[in-house]
Amino acid sequence: MRRWLLGSLGAILLLGGALPAQAQGSKGPRPGETVPFELMSDFLVVVNGQIGALDGLKFILDTGATYTVIDRRVAEKLGLRREPGKVLNFNREVPVEWAEIPGLQVGAIRSGVSRVLVGKLSDYSTFGEKVDGIIGLDLLSKSKKLMIDYETRAVCWQLSEREANSGPSWHYYIVPVVVQGHPVRLIVDTGLQGILLYGDRIRRSLPTLRIEGEQTKVGLGHLQTTQVRLPGVRIAGPETVATVFMMDGPGGQTLPGVDGYLGVASLHAKRVEFDFEAMMIRWQ
Repeated sequence: MRRWLLGSLGAILLLGGALPAQAQGSKGPRPGETVPFELMSDFLVVVNGQIGALDGLKFILDTGATYTVIDRRVAEKLGLRREPGKVLNFNREVPVEWAEIPGLQVGAIRSGVSRVLVGKLSDYSTFGEKVDGIIGLDLLSKSKKLMIDYETRAVCWQLSEREANSGPSWHYYIVPVVVQGHPVRLIVDTGLQGILLYGDRIRRSLPTLRIEGEQTKVGLGHLQTTQVRLPGVRIAGPETVATVFMMDGPGGQTLPGVDGYLGVASLHAKRVEFDFEAMMIRWQ
């Protein structure tokens, strides 16, 4: 699955860690704040929602996406006015359009008039034809907490007192990961299966990077990557040998301090909680 990150991102939301279940501190959902989801291809969280009066839409919840995206066919059904723009898709700019939607509802999230990206999702993802949009951090972070329970296949929102279309939103979550004794910073991404590293950035700071076995060219959606086995990878536990995808990162000052993406499925977690008020990620 692929990403939607503008090249001119601002502040980074930092932190991550593995906390035991009793440390999560969640008071539990109130009625109407928990919705079931479909787990597509064993990693994509897909929920039902609506835009304006257009119901029965399917959306991917994607913490690796800065902005919410709707498919072009949905924009055409709604008769939305659009204007051109560009976004960063992992390491390259792709053309998109901007539009204002009359309001979006996904689970407990209810936005007013919102500015979203419009694109032909099938051009950027092998899953694009199966969904109608991607809910990014611009809307997800308007809740106080978001918990994804992979065991029960349910998403739970703990609502914030602020409106879904007011106040600042986080651009992305970052967790520290150790590769062969060297710290790297990865964007936490519920829309990615596996781990993707910007090889050129990591080798600049770790020129002695060790790789086990053969390197294989692999297509990751519409991206061309190299699949390798890296020893000495530690996320939140003992070191392990991890199979990762590698590619060069974006040039210039795009995504400064970011070394790649960590797919949530790589945590092998039963539950993952994004605490937007405490700026923490918890999983078990």
